[in-house]
Amino acid sequence: MSDHKRDARRAIEDLDLDARLAKAGAAASQLAQEAVTTVGGFAREHRDQAHGWLGRAEDEVDRVTGGRGHDVVAKVRSGLAAGVDLVAEQGSSRDPDEPSAEGEER
Repeated sequence: MSDHKRDARRAIEDLDLDARLAKAGAAASQLAQEAVTTVGGFAREHRDQAHGWLGRAEDEVDRVTGGRGHDVVAKVRSGLAAGVDLVAEQGSSRDPDEPSAEGEER
C-alpha cells in the first residue's frame, strides 16, 4: 500500500468516520421512519377525501375528452388510489410513541 493510502486510512481512523457515518445512517433511518409514520397517518385521515378527488378528476377528464382514453384514465386513477392506500398502510405499521426497533424511546 502506498504512503498516500496509508495516510488516508490513518486519517479516516483518527477521525472515527466509520462510527460517525454509522450514527448518521441510524439517525437518517429513524427520520425516514418517522416521516413514513407521519405521512401514513395523514393519508389514513384523508384517504376518503383523496379517493373522492381522484374520482372527480377522472370524471372531469372523461367529460373534457368525451370519454376518449377512459381505460387509461381509470388505470391511472386506480394506481394513484392504490398508492394512497399503500402510504396509509405503511404509516400504520408502528405507533410513533412505541420504542423504535433499536430499542430507543421517542
